[in-house]
Amino acid sequence: MQGRIANVPVCDGRFSGDRISKEVIMKVIALVLVIVSIMSFSLCWAQDASVEKAYALYYKGQKQEAIKMMEDYIKENPDPEAYYFLGYAYYEMKQMEKSAQYFNEAFRKSPFYSPVQKEKEAPAAKE
Repeated sequence: MQGRIANVPVCDGRFSGDRISKEVIMKVIALVLVIVSIMSFSLCWAQDASVEKAYALYYKGQKQEAIKMMEDYIKENPDPEAYYFLGYAYYEMKQMEKSAQYFNEAFRKSPFYSPVQKEKEAPAAKE
């Protein structure tokens, strides 16, 4: 009766054949999910940091550097907010053609950036 305690098999940490316990699989899946979550959070944080740096440069008057950084950013992350930022930056620099291109791209990616806002409906007149 070696290897058993009260008629319950004792696991010595080895696997028999091709069978892997569900518990081991769940632990591996959980570990992979944690690692992927940490990596994606780090990537998002790095992207946000570059956008924040571009905004900081822009407001310090270093518009060309900010534009370059944001143009590099949108190559990997086609974010409508970044396109809008570029449209505004080029507008401020009186480069209307580039400004319009970026504003239009922002609108194509998200109608929120539409230059035309719907008129609010007038409240019904009180009688």
